[in-house]
Amino acid sequence: MKYILFMGIFFLLMSCNTKYNIIDTGLANGKFAGNMYEYLQSSSYDWDSTRLMIERADLVDLFEGKREGFEQITFFGPTNHSIRRYMLREGITSIAEMDQKFCYEMIMRCVVKGKHMRDDIPRGKNTANEYDENQGTGGTVFTGAMGNRFWIYSFQESYNDVAGVGAVVLYIKSLETGGTMIDVASTDIEPTNGVVHSLHYNFTLGEL
Repeated sequence: MKYILFMGIFFLLMSCNTKYNIIDTGLANGKFAGNMYEYLQSSSYDWDSTRLMIERADLVDLFEGKREGFEQITFFGPTNHSIRRYMLREGITSIAEMDQKFCYEMIMRCVVKGKHMRDDIPRGKNTANEYDENQGTGGTVFTGAMGNRFWIYSFQESYNDVAGVGAVVLYIKSLETGGTMIDVASTDIEPTNGVVHSLHYNFTLGEL
């Protein structure tokens, strides 16, 4: 019994030591038969606090694809883990305590008009220092719905020490908030009104 308990703890610790926290969407080919708001409702483990922030900001219609000019959107979504870490840091116990304008800004900074899939993002490389506000080479610059600008690029990782044959991942660097590199954990989740790219669990609200 002690051995089983030890092994369980061991594998739990090992699972926490991965570079990426890939979100298992449970969706075939990333497709979801509903709008983006319905998708967020369907996965409370990752998106419950995100959904509550959207409701607090009065943005439900945008995520349902009903707002003019935003019929299709790309959402670089902060998950529950990012939001809860911010709440702990600020001593906030519920989304209802958050300022409505703050919720609006934080969500809209993560929204880009139009549908931008992972393979639409050009390859690039971060050639600047990690916290340098300047972008690297390649990639593209997006403007969020709050007017914030960020550089995003795709990169094909190594596999079995062979460069350029592994998974294609996305990296983001804000051009306004200090240049912290942001990993995208999972890409190309497709509800009917756009695409969701979920940000890594170590993302903190305000970095984008």
